[in-house]
Amino acid sequence: MAIVHSMYRESGKPAIDRETCTECGSCAIICPSEVLVMEDGKAQVTNQSLLGCIACGHCMMVCPTGAITVTGRGISAQDLLPLPASDKADRAEMLAALMQTRRSVRHFKDRPVDPKLVERVVELAATAPMGIPPWDVGCVSVIGRDKVQEIAGEVVKGYEGFLKIFKPWLLKVMRPFMGKAKYEMFAGFLRPLARTYVEAHKKGSDSLFYDAPALLIFHHSPYADTLDAGIACTYAMLAAESLGLGSTIIGGAPPILERNKAVCQRLGIPDNNKPSVALILGHPAVNFRKTIRRRFTHVNTIYSGE
Repeated sequence: MAIVHSMYRESGKPAIDRETCTECGSCAIICPSEVLVMEDGKAQVTNQSLLGCIACGHCMMVCPTGAITVTGRGISAQDLLPLPASDKADRAEMLAALMQTRRSVRHFKDRPVDPKLVERVVELAATAPMGIPPWDVGCVSVIGRDKVQEIAGEVVKGYEGFLKIFKPWLLKVMRPFMGKAKYEMFAGFLRPLARTYVEAHKKGSDSLFYDAPALLIFHHSPYADTLDAGIACTYAMLAAESLGLGSTIIGGAPPILERNKAVCQRLGIPDNNKPSVALILGHPAVNFRKTIRRRFTHVNTIYSGE
């Protein structure tokens, strides 16, 4: 069988070149769906796998002689790339510096973002582990303040409708069915936030996308999870930081965009795909001079033997 994908229904097709295969077994060890196995000391492709080949390419990446090729589900041997140099002993510290430097940026210089920088951010974000391959996550790049403001206007219209429907009295009636946390979220956060968006827009201000010169909208198909797009967005944030760009996740835009099929169509989002998360990008107007320690609400460690 094959794991269902929005574009692909077939399994990947691994093939082994017997003349170059050294029977080291690395492919069988690494194969996550056990399509490749060792039988009588030889690597074999089996049809007994429950999931079929998911075309992750791991076998091609570990093969020392290039004896394995995988095709189908959007992959081929041409997708293989050399690994970056890994002789840096301080890679963890470099990553820590990048993570600690990144802050949510909502004030940008009056300066456009080079489309090539945005393209690089998307390229790096695509390396994220977004569920089971091939990834069923997409990304829309909106470049230029005027284009970003067009999207902002559409989202604000949606929030105007939201405010007309979810009146305070209606929320109170719905409270027993919503539960305390959800009610407080709607009454104490979502309605005030929507009102802020609408009122600011009427005054010619943008409190949704903060006049950002670029915007990324991540979306996913029904065969993927919202979390997959969120992971991609997280990679995009770090990529933007590494390229000198500031960024902030905008969670208020996707729920409205999801309901506006005309805008989604204009953005090139497939009919069945769901806008999941938005990320604004731009050159920061202010540079941070220090970072701050962040903590999880709860951290539990369970040791062996306990």
